[in-house]
Parts: sequence; C-alpha cells; structure tokens
Amino acid sequence: MSVFILAVGIGLIFFYVVAQKTIDSSSQERMKTNVARQSEHLRTILNIHYSYLEGVAEKIAESNELMNEENKEVLTVFQKNTSLDRLALIDPEGNAYYDNGVEKNVSHRRYFKEGISGNRTLSDPLESSVDQETRVVLGVPVFHEDEVIGILCGSCNVGELSQMLFDDLFSGNGYSLIVTREGKIVAHTGDPVDHKFSYGEDIFTFYESKTTREGHSIGEVKQNFAMGEEGLVRLAGYADGSDRYLAYAPLGINDWMICYVASVTVAQQSYAFVEKYEMVFLGCFGILVCLLILYIVRKNRQKTEAILQSAQTDELTQVYNRKYAERFAENALEEAKDGSIHAFFIMDIDRFKEVNDVYGHAVGDAVLHTFGALLGRQFRGDDIVGRIGGDEFIILMRNVTTKEAVRTKAEQLLAETKKLVFDEMAGRGITISVGIALAPEHGKTYLNLYRSADQALYETKRNGRNGFTIYGENRDITGKR
Repeated sequence: MSVFILAVGIGLIFFYVVAQKTIDSSSQERMKTNVARQSEHLRTILNIHYSYLEGVAEKIAESNELMNEENKEVLTVFQKNTSLDRLALIDPEGNAYYDNGVEKNVSHRRYFKEGISGNRTLSDPLESSVDQETRVVLGVPVFHEDEVIGILCGSCNVGELSQMLFDDLFSGNGYSLIVTREGKIVAHTGDPVDHKFSYGEDIFTFYESKTTREGHSIGEVKQNFAMGEEGLVRLAGYADGSDRYLAYAPLGINDWMICYVASVTVAQQSYAFVEKYEMVFLGCFGILVCLLILYIVRKNRQKTEAILQSAQTDELTQVYNRKYAERFAENALEEAKDGSIHAFFIMDIDRFKEVNDVYGHAVGDAVLHTFGALLGRQFRGDDIVGRIGGDEFIILMRNVTTKEAVRTKAEQLLAETKKLVFDEMAGRGITISVGIALAPEHGKTYLNLYRSADQALYETKRNGRNGFTIYGENRDITGKR
C-alpha cells in the first residue's frame, strides 16, 4: 500500500509540474499570438490610411493645376474628416502646402524622394517638442495621366495607434513599444512602472540589466530583431521581484518591431483557476488513498459540471437562462472595479408574434435558436448573454472603453441580424429593437440598468423599431440609417 501511495504521490507531483509548464507555455503562446495579431491590425490601419489618401489624391489629380485654390480647399475639408493630424500637398520641387496654410520645402526628406518616385512612403518617426508625441508621415503619389505630379501626405500619431491596439489586452496592465530592428524606440505607451522610456532610447541597454529565464538571452532577442522574427523572452531582476514577459513581432513597415511587456502574473491570470485547482487537488491527497476513489471523485465532478451547465443554459437558444443571466450580471456589476464602464442591452425581435401566428411556433423556435447563436458569435466570452423570456434577450457587455464603442457594437448587431434569412419564412429575415443603458452612468445594479434600458427600448419602438437607443439620448439611431 505504501508503494502504491508513493506512486500516486509522485504522479500527482508530476501532474503539478507538467500543468505548471503547460500554463507557462500557454500564457507565452497567447502573448506571442496577441502581439502578432496586433502587428497585422496596425498594418491594416495604416493601409486604410493609405487608401484614404489615394482616394483624395485621385480627386486632386482631376484638376489641371496641382496647387490651385480648389485643391487647397480639398485638403482643409478632408482633414476635418480623418484621424490624420495634418494633410499636405507637395509639388515635384518639394514645396509643401499644409491644410493649416503653412508652407515649406521638404525636398530633402526621404519620404518625398520615395513618393515622387511613384511609391507609397512612410517617414522616419519624429517626436514633437510640443506634446512629446511621436508622429510619422504617410505619403502617396498623385498621378495625372500616369505621371507623378506631386505627393499627398498625412501625419499619423504612432503612439495613439499603439495604445488603441493594446488597450484591451490584459485590462491595460503592461506597456507597448514600437522600435527599430536596432532597438531604438519609435513610440511607447502604457506605464512601465520601474523605468521611463523616451523616444530614440535603446531598449537593449535597459533589458541587458535584467536576468533572462528559460535559456533565453538578450543576444538572442537582438538576433531575432535583426532577422525580423517574432519571439518572447522572460525577464527577471525587477524591483518588485516579479518576472516580465517581453513579446515581439515584426510590424512589416520600415523594419519596425512591435513589442508588449507584461508581468508573468498578469499574463497567467486567466489560468489562475488551474493553479487553485492543482493546490486543492494536492491538498486532498491524504483523503484520496486509492486511484479508484480519485476516479470516482473526478467522474462525479464532471457529472456535476454537466448538470450545472444544463441548469444555467436556455435549451432553445444555448445562452444563459433568465435566472443565471440575472445572477451573473448582478455579480459582475457588484465586482466591477471603480472607473470601469459596462453596457447593458435589452432587445426583442420585431413583430415576433406575427412569426408564430403566420408560420407556426416551430419556425418561431428556429428563429430564436438562430438569433441566440448570432448573439453568441457577436459578443466576447466574458460578456453575459441571456434569454429572459419569449423573444426578449439581455446582454451585459463588460469593460467597454467608450460610449462610441457601444454604438458601434449595436450598429454591427443590427446589421448582422438583418443578414439572417429563413427558408421556413420564404427567405424573409428579421429585425430587432434594442435599448441600452450604461453602468455606472445609468445605474449600478441589474434592476436599475434593466429599467433604464427598458425605457430606451420603448423609445426605439416608438420611433419605428429596427434600431437602438441609448438611455437619455434624445434621438433613436436605427438600422435604416
């Protein structure tokens, strides 16, 4: 028996070690994947800016004269409708006219030489002496009858782009860097806590003062930077005693690299429940004297989880049922951190009673099932989606950044709903009416938010359905817009 218990003990310890290594590996892979995705996202954003500039350049090229008053007015008008900081039109001699009326010669700039050759161009970064923000210049050639007659440029705040990308990663814990392959900082956002970075600083000088873990080295990171390869290194030697992950990936623009640094504790936070489970599992070793008891306990736990899952879920739509949707939403609101913003949606399907009356309840059930699946796809894993009765659904969208993000999500939901078609209804679709309340602005409890969102839903229906209203706003924004 003692040999058996010893074997089980060794097995449990082996399980703990393997599980911890799996957590380390999974958290590192998640960091690398997120940084690689954000790199792709940033390239997409810059390509959107390029496409926008090329559209304006085509408009400008319609005139016979590049620097006429009409084109200068075009610069002013278009700048007001873009996120680019400044727009400038440059003639073949390098004389630049800006949307704010400033004129100067930029013929010595690299981006001018690349642009006048007929190529898209992106300048080296420049830190402003006024606001200490780092900006780059994007440029596209202006073609007239296949000849380059000038360049259209726009300046872009690289720091703001980076901050936007990483805002929701690990709830903002950590900081991001955009650097050259030589390690020189182009832009930095977030709070490094123990070091204040500055534009042009060499990050390798700072990180060489740290200790690397798991057989990695800063020399290896330098080599990956030089080759434009992604990677991750674990660093120690910080004042607070914690380790950090430094994940990096090529940006694919100007040989830049994008980096994100976060503490190992934060990166592994989503796996914390696994560690707790391991400790409980090891603590119960004294009771689990045989493998058979361990097997029974494991099977019973699986059965309980399956029963609990079944009790929490609405069978038809596969979202939370009313009881658990309300409970989980209330718990989430009680645990919300100060300063966090949550959006509470309440919605129902427009004229759903007519669907049941005309096509039958079986078709109505098919509509509810399909719409529930759509809600599951549209919202994040930590958002709470539930059906509270009939065709009425609620969603608690947790930790939103801005009210504008809520509007965007509502508009996206309306658009995706209108895409649904049902063969059982002769190819017809459905629309929804939505009411939205924000926490804590419109209430801090489930009941208060429900009341506010329900009033907003009433306003949507009063204004013709097929849209959404945020509580307290005077007008309804519909999907017909």
